[in-house]
Amino acid sequence: MRAAPCQTLDPVGFRDLEVLLNRGCEQSLFTAGALSVSRSGKTIHEQYCGNLGNSTTPSVGPDSLFDLASLTKILAVTPAWMLMEQREPGVIDSSISRWLADVPLDKSEITPRHLLAHCSGLPAWRPYYLHGSNSRSEMLDRIFSEPLEYATGTLSIYSDLGFMLLAFIVEKQFGQDFNAFVAENLYEPMGLNDDLIFLPGANNSRAVWTRYSDPPGLVHDLNARSLGGVSGHAGLFGTLKGVTSLASEFLHSLKTPEGLFRSDTIHKFCQPAGLVEGSSRALGFDTPSLEGSSSGEKFSRFSIGHTGFTGVSLWIDIPREIIGVLLTNRVFMGESDLRIKQFRPLVYNTIIEMLE
Repeated sequence: MRAAPCQTLDPVGFRDLEVLLNRGCEQSLFTAGALSVSRSGKTIHEQYCGNLGNSTTPSVGPDSLFDLASLTKILAVTPAWMLMEQREPGVIDSSISRWLADVPLDKSEITPRHLLAHCSGLPAWRPYYLHGSNSRSEMLDRIFSEPLEYATGTLSIYSDLGFMLLAFIVEKQFGQDFNAFVAENLYEPMGLNDDLIFLPGANNSRAVWTRYSDPPGLVHDLNARSLGGVSGHAGLFGTLKGVTSLASEFLHSLKTPEGLFRSDTIHKFCQPAGLVEGSSRALGFDTPSLEGSSSGEKFSRFSIGHTGFTGVSLWIDIPREIIGVLLTNRVFMGESDLRIKQFRPLVYNTIIEMLE
């Protein structure tokens, strides 16, 4: 498959990164790639490579929408809870029974903090899509019927189910669909409504393909698809500008009092949660693990970030004010192709090397 030529906004000269992204396309790690590097609030490298799908489709560019998969957790759910926490300090320590009815006894001590830190005891994943379409209430019943896999707060096991609950709670709190809440309170104030968006429908001409058999714009995650494309664990689509801009707002809010988020609130979310010994999880965000981090070995231990199954990732080095965004459609080449696990840290190591 022949990839479209690489397009680069490169005032600094990040030749090694351009070569890396092109190599990813040429070696069929993905057909679509986008990469940005920002420092101190300014984008200093922006790059696009490949096609939306196969070689007959349009080239990737600034308007291309990538399926952000689990970046939904830090670009939709986590900032939504930051807004809730700054409106009502301490709300993340309330029992989920404050919002959700008929919470089983074994789950009555679970709080949003536990869910954000992936230590609630809920399973990592279940194939709920096998039931077909799921209403919110049906999905909630299915999650509540799951036995806890460990006592709440004693282990940290990454869980999609917990982030489904976090989005449901936002909907209960504000009486509106989750996608409407984040659009109105997060993306619209930043002018990003066309750059960060849930796509409940399909056949979107801007969307990067994730499966040959699926029309572009249909969310790759099947549980999110069964919920109509809007969920807390996956479902968000975004451009390189959208992801970079919200990441920049996180950093801006950490450094100044004029940001969308209060500095004390976002600091609370960016610190290691401290609930489970040895866990690298902050609240919503991940932090670099001691070995094998997707951020490589050169991003500082005070970084925050996340990855997504479709081949996307975001890392923010807070002390150095460096942001690296990598968006791809690696699942288009087959879900079992795991070369992205070696590719990601290589990209993030190269970012730091080019800036040193």
